[in-house]
Order: sequence, then structure tokens, then C-alpha cells
Amino acid sequence: MTIRKQLTRLVIASVLPTALAAVLLITYSYERHRESIAQGTLNTTRALVQAVDQDLASGRSALQALATSPYLVTGDLAAFDRQARAALVELPGDSLVLTDGSGQQLVNTLRPFGTQLPRHGNLAQIRRVFETGRPLVSDLFASAVRQQLVISIDVPVRRDGQVVYDVSMGMLPVRLGEILGRQALPAGWIAAIIDSRGTIVARSHEANRFVGQQAAPALLQRLLRDREGQLETDTLEGIPVVTVFSRSSVSNWSVAIGIPRTQLARQLWVSIAWLIAGTMSLLMLGSLLAQRIGSRISHSIRSLIEPAAALGRGQVVEIPPLQLVEAQELGRAIENAARMLREREEILAIVSHDLRNPLSAMLLTAKTADRLAAKLPGGEPVRKMLATLSDIGRRMAGLVDDLLAVAVSARGKASMLRMTPVNAAALLERAAGTVRPLFERAGIDLVVESAPSLPEVRADEDRVLRVFINLLDNALKFTQRAGRVVLTAREQPESVVFSVSNTGAALPAEALVHMFEPFWQAGEDRRGAGLGLSICRSIVETHGGRIWAEAEPGMCVRMCFELPRAQQRDEASPAN
Repeated sequence: MTIRKQLTRLVIASVLPTALAAVLLITYSYERHRESIAQGTLNTTRALVQAVDQDLASGRSALQALATSPYLVTGDLAAFDRQARAALVELPGDSLVLTDGSGQQLVNTLRPFGTQLPRHGNLAQIRRVFETGRPLVSDLFASAVRQQLVISIDVPVRRDGQVVYDVSMGMLPVRLGEILGRQALPAGWIAAIIDSRGTIVARSHEANRFVGQQAAPALLQRLLRDREGQLETDTLEGIPVVTVFSRSSVSNWSVAIGIPRTQLARQLWVSIAWLIAGTMSLLMLGSLLAQRIGSRISHSIRSLIEPAAALGRGQVVEIPPLQLVEAQELGRAIENAARMLREREEILAIVSHDLRNPLSAMLLTAKTADRLAAKLPGGEPVRKMLATLSDIGRRMAGLVDDLLAVAVSARGKASMLRMTPVNAAALLERAAGTVRPLFERAGIDLVVESAPSLPEVRADEDRVLRVFINLLDNALKFTQRAGRVVLTAREQPESVVFSVSNTGAALPAEALVHMFEPFWQAGEDRRGAGLGLSICRSIVETHGGRIWAEAEPGMCVRMCFELPRAQQRDEASPAN
């Protein structure tokens, strides 16, 4: 995954939790705001209930004063009619009616006095007044005279302690609707006054359509159970609302206010919309910033690729200007590594010059001394010591050569190789011929298996021959007398694969993994510095090939390496 994608993910991981927390905060704020609106609306319904009760109470008080009229004591109904019409101007109602115990209207200000009048339209209310002797407020009913829905306030008229008449004041629903109108509720809110039977008496919206109808069933159920509260329901028009209601303890009437849920949710959605817009803006800004920072980081890292490759090739390392401190530190580390490698090369040059020359002189001197000792009587002990000295010198020279080979190959200096097309079969035979005397003396059979017409490989013949000798020498060490070592070569589409396998106990899987590491040895009882296979890997990889070990049934191990074919190398690397 690229640095830019990682930084973009970091931006998202930083912004989204904050956005989620903001959503939760907005939701919490919305719930609190909704509760606040509901509480404020409940206070409004209480105030409206109180206003309705006060309006009804003022009408009842005026009627009670009128019920004491002396004209009702003397039975002068014509005079009472005149008095009632004069008093009606100050009353909240629009009609006054005098009714006897049978429900017969005697006086009705809606008609001239003496006009024949029907019986009262709410006989049940009249009977309760005569029975209880107490003032009452009716529910909504149809007036017998005006044929309209009205409410009435009724008070008893007493004579000698007995109820003889009922004086009632009629009020149209529009009168109570004015109370709702004066409240100036927010647009879209719907308020209604509901009588004790659940009938809508007044309504702020479409009163002509819904006054006289029953309120919503869900609201009616709550009105029967609770004196005040709130619920989610639909209005008679089908509008989803949160309804807040309050019921009077005096008249048992209720006021309900419906708040459209869309209005309540609008604030939430507006806040969420702003949050989404802000989040997307932050994400876009963060992504652009991540792209810019990622480009700077990527540029700094990519700028170090060529210096690192030059370090591997043993070339001069040049670190370009870098913007990031960390990249600058890495660049300095590459420069330090290049300096240390140069110092190692200088040490290797000293080793090559100052150690090899004395070793060569020592070996030459030992050889000369051996010839002289051969001519002297009793020189055999001296010759044995000289042979031991020569053997030690050759070992030291071999160790120096191994160290130089590892160092040169580790730098990948293919330019130090003498690359030429080499016949693979001839290379195989030359390697076998070099070590065959050693195998014969050890009593081990060396078998060469290869196709008659192998392609040429492009290689430094001496270096590759060293690989063969190291592998064969390693096989010789690990093969018992009368064993067998097989040297093979097979052609591949783009390379030639060489292998050396030997009989013996199979090596553990761990050995197959680690045997090409410098100084690694299969057993402490084996002689050598543990550099042979590491040298083989370095030489093969410098040629552009690869080397590996694999298990083979019935054999100790199979050591394989492949080299590119000569024409393949020529096509891929024209500079060589």
C-alpha cells in the first residue's frame, strides 16, 4: 500500500470518529431541544386551558347575577327579555335563553319576545341543572333555534329555595377559536379545544371542517387516562405530529397542540446536513493534504532508490537534496555505508597486496628449501616441517582468496568479472577433471550427466569453475567412501541449471535454509571457515543467476545453480 493511501486512511480515521461524535452530540441536542419545545408547548396548553376556564367563569358569574333579576321573581318575562338583551352586550356569549323545568324555552334573545319557541336543544343539561341546582357548562350541541353547534353556560334561578328556571348563555365555537388565534402559535402548528366528550369545540386550522368531530382516537385514549402529556400521532388531516395536551380540572375540557414532526426534525436534518458538508470538506481537504505530504514523502524515498542501487553496485553515491529530516538521515546513513564499504575495499586492497605477496614469497621459499633439503643427508624431518609450512601457507592464501571473493561479490561488481560465452558441457567436464583425482583417492564415484548439446552461458569461466570446485569439495566432505557424487546440467528456456548431489544421510530442513550464509557450517567437526557456499552464492548472483539447495530422495542433498544463457544475457544487457 502506498504512503498516500496510508495517509488518506489516517485522515479518514481521524475525521470519521469526530463526525460520529458530532452526530451523537447533535442527536442529543435535538432530543433536548425537542423536550424543551414540548415543555414550552405544555405550558402553552396550560395557559390556554386557564384562558378557556376564565372565559367560561366570567360568563357564569354574569349569568348568576342575571338570575337574581326581580323580573323573574314577579314573572314579568317581557321585562326580563329587555334586561337580558341589554346585559348581553357585556357578556362573552351571543344569546341568552330562559327555560322552564320541562325544557320549554320562554325567552330567547335570538327571537323577538312572544315568538313561539321550541324546546331547549340540550334537555339533558337542563335536567341536570334542575336536579343539582348548580351551574353547568355544556359540551358542544346543536341549537334548536339557530340550528348550529353551540355550547352553553347554565345557571339555576331559585324562588323560595326551589329551582324554577334555567338561564343559559349560548356561545358559538368561533368565540373560543379567538382564544386560540390570540396565542399566535408558530406556522403549521395545530391547536384544538376539546370538550369532556372528546368533541372538537374549536380548532386553529380548518375549523369549519373538523369542529363537531371527535378528536384523533389515540389522543382520546390519552385524554381519558392522563391529565396532561405528549404523544406521537396523526391529525385528522393525516399530518404526523407530536401532540401536547392539558385537561382542565374545572370544566374537564382539554387543549391539544400538534407540532408537525417534520418541523421538529428539520433542525436535526439541517444540523446533520451541515455536519456532512463539513465532514466532506474536511475529508477532501485532508485527502489533498495527504496527497501533497505523501508526494513529498514518496519523492524523498524514491530519491534514495538510485543512491541505494549505486551503493549496491559499488558506484559513487550522490544524495540529492531531500525535504524530510528522516529521509536526510537515511541519506546520511547510505553515505556512511558507502564510506565504510570504501574503507573495507581499502583494507581488502591492503590484504591483497600486503598478505598475498608475503605468503607467495613464503611458499616459494618453502619450495626452494624443500629442494635443498632433498639433497642433504637426513633432510626428511626438515622436508616434513617444510611441507607442513607450505600447507599452512596455502590454507592462508585460500582464506585470503575467499575473503576477497566474498567482499567483491557482495558489492555486486559484475564489471570485475571477465564475461565470455562459455560452453556449458565443456565447463562441466573441466570442473569434473579438476577434482576427479581427489575423488579417486577418496574412493568416491564422480558421475557427470549432461545433454550432448548444451547452450553456451555467459560467465567468468574461472569464477564459475570455483563455484563447481566449492560445491564438489563440499560434496566430497559429506560423502562416505564408496559413495557417489553426481554432476549434472540441463537446459532451460532462458538458462542452464547445474547441480551437484551426493549420497548420504539427508540434511535437516534447517540446513537447506542456512547453508549459504557466511561462516555457517553443518557440523563443528568439519574443517573450513564456512565461506565456500557463501562465495558460491555471491558469484552466481553476480552473474545474474541464483543458487539453492533441495532435498532429493536417496541422496544427502542436491545443490543447484542456474546461469543465464549467453544469447539471453546479450539481449537483456547489451552493455556487457
